[in-house]
Amino acid sequence: MFTAAALPMLDPISIIFSRLLISSALLWVIILLFFRKQKLTKSVWKWIFLLALFEPFVYFLGETYGLQRVSPVLVSIIIATIPVFTAIVMSIFFQAKLTAINFVGIFISLFGVLCMIVNKDLTFIADLMGILLIFVAVFSAVGYGAVLHKLSKDTNPIWIVTVQNTFGILLFLPLFLLLKEPPNYENGNALFSFLSVKETIWFCIIMLAVFCSGAAFIFYIFAVRKIGVARASVFTNLIPIITALISYFLLDEIFTPMKIAGILIVIFGLVLTQRKKVEISR
Repeated sequence: MFTAAALPMLDPISIIFSRLLISSALLWVIILLFFRKQKLTKSVWKWIFLLALFEPFVYFLGETYGLQRVSPVLVSIIIATIPVFTAIVMSIFFQAKLTAINFVGIFISLFGVLCMIVNKDLTFIADLMGILLIFVAVFSAVGYGAVLHKLSKDTNPIWIVTVQNTFGILLFLPLFLLLKEPPNYENGNALFSFLSVKETIWFCIIMLAVFCSGAAFIFYIFAVRKIGVARASVFTNLIPIITALISYFLLDEIFTPMKIAGILIVIFGLVLTQRKKVEISR
């Protein structure tokens, strides 16, 4: 929601870069004050770089540019399929077992997504490129979860997120500096867009930095340490519900019967994918 609110005034790269910059600065202060004694091995740094490549780099590019083309509610519905694909990847690579009811839930969830994005004549109700970009974000999130499964057991979550966001800044810096005259923005290049935003947009960026790029990742990693990737990812299912409610009250999102049906179908399918979950062998 905050990203969607900032997009009319600021280009996607500036939004991502600024939220990572603010988040990393705050997290490094916390590290230096409370967690400076922890050391990371070279192998851990490599894994965290791979995390940063998946999220924030590829994920935020897909999600932010996708939001330019499709509505926040539709984005949240597609993002809510992350647990489905996570379950499949965990089953293939980490020996987590899926029951028949889990597979039924997977297909029901995908059918629900189709209800959200196609018309009765099977033409796309939303921009196809936007949908593909959001699915790029989905698969990068699945890759992030797979790497995090190997990394989270012995590494402090605050260190992981701090270094991850710092690597993210380095990955986005060339795009931020080279983005010249972005289309549909009146502020010139990304640097001038970044420096001339209004206070309301700064509020959105700070919220994204503190809660989305900081606290959300930290809490998620703590959850993965406690209950595993597959079980933690189920909470992604709350995204479409929360986004739909906020968009309805604040962004005047229009709900058609087909969209409501798609939301319910996706959520029902996702619930089925989590039935009789089996712990991933370590």
